[in-house]
Amino acid sequence: MAPQAIDSLADFRKIIDGPKPVVIDFWATWCGPCKMIGPVFKKLADKPEFAGVEFYTVDADEQPEIMDEVQVSSMPTFLAFKDGNKIATTIGAIPKNLLELINTAVAAASPVPEDVSAKDDAPIEAKA
Repeated sequence: MAPQAIDSLADFRKIIDGPKPVVIDFWATWCGPCKMIGPVFKKLADKPEFAGVEFYTVDADEQPEIMDEVQVSSMPTFLAFKDGNKIATTIGAIPKNLLELINTAVAAASPVPEDVSAKDDAPIEAKA
């Protein structure tokens, strides 16, 4: 799904507080590196393997309240959130780092198995 623009601080807070992981691209129209990585971000957002993650954008110049809230000062910055908590950050137009951040968000979307038994956590005993 194509990234959606966040248009208010209230919407931003509602989006990051959800149970589904979100990845947000903080960019600016005057930012050359933002223009280079923007199409990569859009392509990654459309990949089926990332369907468990929602993708958004924030125009730094249009949303100063959001920028103050997250204390982003370099563009592009990509942040991942889940349940209101920041789970990953990457700064700059580096596709490899962006992919790692998205994979962190995908991992956060995966449920943790509840039936893991205590014996699986037991240390392995050394044999003499």
